[in-house]
Amino acid sequence: MEIKSGRQREAAEIVHYKKAAAVGRLLLGELDGPMNAIAVEQYLKKTRKELLSERDGARASLRGEITKFCKNNFEDVEAEDLVKLYDLLNEHRSEWFLPLTDFERRIGKFKVGVLRGAPLHSTIHISPWGLRTEFPEQHLVKDMALAFNDAVEIEEHRLTPYRTKSWRERKQQETRSEIAELIRRREASLRTCVLSCFNLIEAFINGVAWDYAHTHDLSGLSKDNRNVLTESERPVSIVTKLVRVPALVAGKDAGPLHQTRDPLKSFIEIVKPYRDAIVHASPFAAPDKFGGYDKLSKLYELNLGTVRKAVEVTTAVVKEIHQSVHGGGELPLWFLSRDADGKFVLTVQP
Repeated sequence: MEIKSGRQREAAEIVHYKKAAAVGRLLLGELDGPMNAIAVEQYLKKTRKELLSERDGARASLRGEITKFCKNNFEDVEAEDLVKLYDLLNEHRSEWFLPLTDFERRIGKFKVGVLRGAPLHSTIHISPWGLRTEFPEQHLVKDMALAFNDAVEIEEHRLTPYRTKSWRERKQQETRSEIAELIRRREASLRTCVLSCFNLIEAFINGVAWDYAHTHDLSGLSKDNRNVLTESERPVSIVTKLVRVPALVAGKDAGPLHQTRDPLKSFIEIVKPYRDAIVHASPFAAPDKFGGYDKLSKLYELNLGTVRKAVEVTTAVVKEIHQSVHGGGELPLWFLSRDADGKFVLTVQP
């Protein structure tokens, strides 16, 4: 709508402030639902006196709030950018997913630290819960943690009372059913944890490669090295990626990992074969070049001790890559801490 009269200009200024403030509150998670509809037409029926009063109130109460919000969270975002974002969010009923790179191109760049270590390949998720980042590593580390915690809880606590019972007592129908349910849940958690360990490492190294490829000119690299980063010509094994991607990203001749040294050696010997036995379950043995192991034995004999080692190895691989590529800090900010008994600390988040 073309703004001509004084009334229209005053109404437009009120709408400008209110849209920008609504977006700021939505991003902070302060709204208990979608943003309200805000339009110039809502204010044109008011008297001039009412318009002027509301405009002055918006200037006094909202202008500073909006400026502070932009300054605290963004490098180059102003109220006009929040108004533009309001219109985009309104089309999506206040819930929107878009790549971080798209958000920063269309709206503006976040200040360092605001996204708490979220990588470049993150997706921005805006909803009444606030602005959150989502990326594969964030989900997979939680999958690993939840499965590990559940396995520990069942193995070391919930099954313990049954171990003091006699075999006759355990075989009573009610008790037998209780034990069977716990064992099923424990075994499902063990398998899930191993799968999540492998998936987390794969997601992490792929993310490191993508972030580098999208922020650097790769034309100076050999065709083979470009393919290691992008897989644009042919697939690359996870072991090859783990050895070569950190070196390429850091600009070094060699990276921190090698298949003959821990932690990558243990990843190859523990995490990968157990994961492969689950994903590619088969009575056939693995090919000799992959160790020739009995897949069914790996599947059936998986236990908490092995899974505990898998988690430690996974943590160590992430640590080595992170320190080589990013420096500073033992682990990425998104990696979960652990308490005294080894369980992961999971924060409450929708």
